[in-house]
Amino acid sequence: MSRGRPKRTQTDEYARRIARSFAKGQPPPLNTELERYCESAPREVFVAFAGLARHLPQADDDESLAVGYLVVLQRMLETLRYRADRGYADAAELIDEFQSEVVRQVRSGKVDADVLSAVGDALHQSKIPASPELAALVVEQPVEHDDDGTPPDLRAAFDEILEACGDDPFETIVALMKGSHAMPTEARNAVAGAMALGGSAQARSAAVLFLLDPAASVRGAIGEALDEVAASLTSTDVRRLISMRNWRPESERDRVDAIVHKARAAGVDCAQWDEGGAQSIDASGIDGSGTQLFFMASPSGRKARLSSLMAKDGIADAWSHPPEARRAVDRQVAEARRDIPTLAVSRSYLDRVVAHQLALGLLDGGLPPVGLLQVAETIGGADWQPSPMPFEQTLADLIDEVPEAMRRPAAVTSILQRSDQLVDLERISHSWFEDGPEVAQAIERAPGTSRQKLATYLLNTVFVQQRRKWADMTPRTALWLHAASPDGDLCWPDLAIVARALAEGRDMTEIGLMRDIAMRTIDVQRDSAPF
Repeated sequence: MSRGRPKRTQTDEYARRIARSFAKGQPPPLNTELERYCESAPREVFVAFAGLARHLPQADDDESLAVGYLVVLQRMLETLRYRADRGYADAAELIDEFQSEVVRQVRSGKVDADVLSAVGDALHQSKIPASPELAALVVEQPVEHDDDGTPPDLRAAFDEILEACGDDPFETIVALMKGSHAMPTEARNAVAGAMALGGSAQARSAAVLFLLDPAASVRGAIGEALDEVAASLTSTDVRRLISMRNWRPESERDRVDAIVHKARAAGVDCAQWDEGGAQSIDASGIDGSGTQLFFMASPSGRKARLSSLMAKDGIADAWSHPPEARRAVDRQVAEARRDIPTLAVSRSYLDRVVAHQLALGLLDGGLPPVGLLQVAETIGGADWQPSPMPFEQTLADLIDEVPEAMRRPAAVTSILQRSDQLVDLERISHSWFEDGPEVAQAIERAPGTSRQKLATYLLNTVFVQQRRKWADMTPRTALWLHAASPDGDLCWPDLAIVARALAEGRDMTEIGLMRDIAMRTIDVQRDSAPF
């Protein structure tokens, strides 16, 4: 962590590019180029950390550059987490090595508490749990005291946070969750409970949102505290409790019911949804990791608000930006459409996908982020409830709309053979490939095999185990294309036929799209950089 000027790498250039956007009040240019870089240079995570530590403690004129390094660090950590989730032990080991290095730098006095807090923020955004050593280090950091030598009052601290966040409960809870991510669970329980019991109505409104905290113990602590102060909740608090009741595990819903019952018994009614709406809804295609993005522009008086959702085996992220000039929101939507393959879709499609993703998240034991409730309020009365899309029925409904001529045996064979030439998939299919230790090992075992023969081998071995994944990916993509063009101008009928062939167990070597995915898998694996 020397204060000298080390040789610049591409990581430094990305940080500076993001810093320039930040200084101009523009969103960071987070595109596929940066994603590929994060995948190809994983150990640059240490360079991003060094840049953050080098610029964060300096004068205000370096603030944007510190933010640039922080954004790059977060993206690199997120990429590592995705790779670790796919079963790569080297990624998990690098995450551990990174956290150990942070602990070492803090203990040696080379970086300060502000840098440690920023790293905790990056880990939170990347959904990486803090290591026990890092969590212990956070607790050891000195706490500022008042003039009389006593620790500051928590209520006063919460009031300061609320004031800094403009009394916005969503901004407040996000700030608290970021700041407490690296704390041990017991400390986070205490923070949540104290906030609910702190006496401030605004603090209690923010505390309600802690019921979506990732940790069950924190949710339990806040539930007990809210039960004590249920009679002092607001009607908006009650509406939020009811809205997110079914977003929580079934075993935790009785607690919410009890809080709502006490509030209503005390005369607190449920507030109506504020008027809202979505002037436009754009949905991206589903990428190879199963991720889909939504961008919604909503009216806000004479201004507008941009909201976003990210779905991946549940609602992975959600947020609504503060109101801005309509021209600024239109520009951001246009930039998103340019950088990401999106299509305009209906509100009913958005509602259907969100309901399905909520159900997927619960099956995996995950809860949606607090921002989902904010998005629901922004677009006006989105009473989203978990409801999975039955795979078989969804596919059957699509097939029923496919023209009969396309369903004849000869036509089906032709469609399957040329399914690698579907123009509407060109902007998303580049991310469709198999990734995982077993794929890498299979390709390493056949170094001299031609690409065509290797693709056939993969389709008959590794891809067989992943058939269900692609049988799910293809109808989801067909449904997306159908939502944007139900009349069939886009290739959803062809893709629906591919999906049915996969579901029925058809030989994948006969499906052009699957052969194309296998060939891309070979190229990606052979081009990937070793850790």
